[in-house]
Amino acid sequence: MDCLTANEKNILDRNKTVVSYKKGEYIIKQGTFANNILLINRGLAKLFIEGSQKRIILTIKMTDNFLGLSSLYYAKKTYLYSASALESCEIVLYDKQAFKHILSQNVEFANKIIKFLNHNSAKIYARLLCVTEKNARGKVADMIICLANNIFGCHEFTIPLTRQELAEFAGLSMENTIRILKEFENDKIIKLKGKSFKILNIEMLERISEYG
Repeated sequence: MDCLTANEKNILDRNKTVVSYKKGEYIIKQGTFANNILLINRGLAKLFIEGSQKRIILTIKMTDNFLGLSSLYYAKKTYLYSASALESCEIVLYDKQAFKHILSQNVEFANKIIKFLNHNSAKIYARLLCVTEKNARGKVADMIICLANNIFGCHEFTIPLTRQELAEFAGLSMENTIRILKEFENDKIIKLKGKSFKILNIEMLERISEYG
């Protein structure tokens, strides 16, 4: 937002609402009317798509990330995915029309939003390719690498996800996900303690992810 003029910031400020969400609450719901662009001011949120029988977690978003940008010019004017709070979140809701007006006026801001969308789309496409192509061990390995590299930025982290949510992230049943995590731990590839993860052998994990 640092590339906006004072007047553009005022326009957005006049057309925004700040809302707090508790852990587990929906922030946006797939298929509902998309009248806002959202910014995570504080907290973590999971993005997921919901089918008739299955839910797949696409990614986790942290502070200073936008939600709902993919619906900005979508003809059906609905959200393409759901997002819910993984912890207490503070979300800024910007009126979509005001946001679009700023985009049309400020080329630098528009370019930053396009870059954000491109980066986000690339990560989601990679996740969907993993879910459809890789075997079960490859899916779990890819999920752990995604958490380490794209979300937490380190090889030792505490995840805010339940075992069921980990399964939805990997695109597997919970039983299979737990079994493979235990196999990785027995093989000294990772170390688990509650919700704490530590990658012990990143080379092996990457090999499993690549060939799985």
